[in-house]
Formats: sequence, structure tokens, C-alpha cells
Amino acid sequence: MAWYSIIPEAYAVNKNIDTSMFSVKGTAASGSSVFIYIGISIAALTVLILAYRWLNLQRIKRANQRYLQKRAKAQQQEIELSEDASFRLVALAKAVNVNPEKLLVSNVAFEKAVEKLKKNSPNDPLLMKITALREDLGYIFFNRRAQFVCTQMLQSGQKLRVGVKFKGKAHSYVGTVVNISEDEFWVKPPTVKGKTVNMSKFRTFNLSIFRKNDGEYRFSTELKSQISTPVNALVLKHVNKIKKLHIRENERYKLQFKRNFFLLLPGKKSPTAGVNESNQCAGTVLDISIGGLKFKTTTLPEKAVEGVNLVFKLEEAKIKNEIHAEIVRITDDKDGKNVHLQFQSLSELNRLYLQKFIASKNPIKV
Repeated sequence: MAWYSIIPEAYAVNKNIDTSMFSVKGTAASGSSVFIYIGISIAALTVLILAYRWLNLQRIKRANQRYLQKRAKAQQQEIELSEDASFRLVALAKAVNVNPEKLLVSNVAFEKAVEKLKKNSPNDPLLMKITALREDLGYIFFNRRAQFVCTQMLQSGQKLRVGVKFKGKAHSYVGTVVNISEDEFWVKPPTVKGKTVNMSKFRTFNLSIFRKNDGEYRFSTELKSQISTPVNALVLKHVNKIKKLHIRENERYKLQFKRNFFLLLPGKKSPTAGVNESNQCAGTVLDISIGGLKFKTTTLPEKAVEGVNLVFKLEEAKIKNEIHAEIVRITDDKDGKNVHLQFQSLSELNRLYLQKFIASKNPIKV
């Protein structure tokens, strides 16, 4: 007898168990609500994705706008105009009926506007402030982003070569701009034994100037007067007819003179230490320009190949430092080898001295 048979009413066993009691009871309405919840979740997720994409596009758009603003600022030479300079720029634009923004981004347009104002209103007080405005805008010679279109862009302290012709021969010296205004510029005259040379008998002067990584500029101007006070100076007229000679277009001249060249080995700053026959040679310069020279030699060192630098002196041109030049080409000749050199890192002042040296020899153009 089973133990639960004692109280069968309380512990009656029904072997046919109804499993439906464990099932979850629901209706058709509860089933559809599940699909609604899923739909809402998908819609919310879609909205979040679209919102994220929109916000991301807005961030990209703002970043692009910031980039364009920075680029425009760089194109405008990163100029931050003062309130007074802005006022003068707007006044100039209004006087010649042009857009101020055009004058802000182009020094050529600026100089045209100034010339127009001079022609239409030569007594306009605004012209007294043009020189300062030009400097505020950065439209000066030292700024390579600005085209050198007129001598008003020169600055005090600027070095240039001043040349004249006397009895059919060219003579020149390296002068310095000592003052500049909207109407004229002053250049120091040459001196001999500490005494200023009288240049008033010359009416026309040929000037040249260099701008680093840009090229040489040449122009001619007329002498207004020569003064001794407040400083000794040649008072010259401004000009806007300026010729640019690109660095690779330098004119070459025949000049024959002897010179010693020293091989500059990699990692060395100067060839003076350990000089011997294996790293030097003597040659005859055949032609020269402000960009380089060609010389002939019969004793070229073995390590002197294209791409290697040679060093030499040119003290007769008042260039105190050693001149570094890269070998760009070597050609064979019946009498030896012709070596073509390109000057490296020659300063603007030394270029002027070199040009003066070339001009003083009255060379024949190649």
C-alpha cells in the first residue's frame, strides 16, 4: 500500500496531468502589441541613425567652412587690418568705385586704384596715407606673394644695383634705399675715398634688384636731384615698368679668368681642412651669370660628379664668403672637361656684388 493511500482524498493522484496549466494564456491583441513595440524600436533606431548622419554632415560642413576661411586668410597674406587701415581701404575703394575686397586680395588691383586716384584727384588727402596703407596690406617688395609692379613697393634699407653708362662703358655700384615716399625714393650715391661722388650729370639710371626664390628685376628711372641734406642721396622718380628675369633665365657673359675649385665632400661644411690634389682643381672660367658659371679644367677630381658641390672664392667681387655651387653637368672637350655649376644659397647682396663684378668687366653676352 502506498503511503498516500491513508488519506486518499488529500493525496489523490491523477495520472492524467493537465499540462495546459503551465502554458501562458494570451490573446490576439497581445500578439499585435509585440509587433508594434518592434516597429517603434526600428523607427526610433532609424531616426537616431539619420540624426547622427545629419549632425556629422553639419560638423563636416563647419570644418570645411573653417578650412575655406583659413585658406582665404592665407591668400590674403594673413593680414589683420586695424580699424584705421580698414577705413582707408574702404575710402580708396569708394574713391575709384571698386570693391574693397578686390583691393584686399590683389596688390595689382590696389596699385591700379592708387594710380586712378592720382589721375582723377591728385590733391586728395588720402594719397598722403597710401604708403602706410601699402605696408599694412603687406604689398611690399619683401613679400613674395605680392607681384613687384612698382618701385613704391621698395623699403628703406633695401639693397640694389645702380648702374650708369659713361663714355660707352657700364659702371655700377651697390646702393641702399634710404627713404621712400609716394612721389620719389632716395638711394645712397657712391663714394670714393670717403667722399660722395657727384652723380647729377647722369639723368638715367639702370637699377636691378633680387628677390629670394623669385628672380631678378630690372628697371630704369630718372634722376630728380642729388641732395646732401638731411642725407647724401640720389632722388629718383618712381616707375612701374619693371622687367622680371627669372632665375633660370639669367643672361650669361663671356669672362675668362683663372680660379681654384675645391671639392666639398658630403657632411663637410668647408673644404679647407685636409686640402690636397685629390679634392681640388684649377680651371678657367669661360662664362658666368648671376645663377652659375662654366669652367674648363684638365684635372677634375674623380669624386667631382653631377650633384656634388664645389667651393671657390670671388673676392674681387667683394664677396667675402666662399661660394658654393653644385655641378649640374660635365661635358668632354678636346682640351679637357667643361664643368657647369649652379650657385647655391647666394644671398641677394652677394648676387648684386656678383652682377656689379660682371658689369665692370664689360663682358660679351653669350
